[in-house]
Amino acid sequence: MGPTLFQLGRFSISSYAALIGLGILLGLLITYVQSKWTGADARMVVDGALWGLVAGIVGGRIAYVAIYWPYFAAHPREILSLSQAGLAFQGAFLAGVLGLLGYSLWNQTSFWRLADLVAPGLALGQAIGWIGCLLNGCGYGLVTKGFLAYDLRDIYGILAFRYPTQAMISILNLAIFLVILALVRARRHHPLPPGLVAALYLILNSSGLFLLEFLRADETMYFGTLRWSQLLEAAEFVAALLAIPYLWRRRRRATTLETPPAAT
Repeated sequence: MGPTLFQLGRFSISSYAALIGLGILLGLLITYVQSKWTGADARMVVDGALWGLVAGIVGGRIAYVAIYWPYFAAHPREILSLSQAGLAFQGAFLAGVLGLLGYSLWNQTSFWRLADLVAPGLALGQAIGWIGCLLNGCGYGLVTKGFLAYDLRDIYGILAFRYPTQAMISILNLAIFLVILALVRARRHHPLPPGLVAALYLILNSSGLFLLEFLRADETMYFGTLRWSQLLEAAEFVAALLAIPYLWRRRRRATTLETPPAAT
């Protein structure tokens, strides 16, 4: 399978678009099933996920176009085309969080509970979407030798022995999906504070991406020796670590308020 999954005359479907679409559908399905399984309002949770999804697509595209603006300034018709590539994950993630937050405020529901329910589907969707990136050549790795060297194309179609960064990130996200899914199942017997699943997702995803991005060779903006996305991932990692004690304190306060005073 290459960059084009299906072609009939002038009509074609790219592997990137197909797998991004598949990742979105399966991610939403996981979110729906988990909502039903935990007794949450599945319609509300899926609606919130869709708000985050739409915001994420817009934010991811804006970030991608901004990074490669000299190219898009010369090819303005391609600004809205997503058939080959063109979503910057960190732009999509941050915009998606804002979309989910906006939905929770509009509907006066818990952002933290929504984030917990959306996190497994997001991780699975990423795992599938990065395979599309591998087939298309976006997010390609550095040229290397050794047991991690695979004959892979870059986004320009040039074959070379490279780090399979897209596959490595996909495996990372699949592992995160399994870990947080196990945590979700365990919380039925060991209640956890709302938001802890989402915080764990963010810790694992941001730290894993930060390290794996050192192996990427695709062009982007740099600040010193770090890619712009690595700066955001470092900030997300710190924010998630700081959120964990806050979430536990928040749960203890809520438990204290809900517990009736002892009879005297």
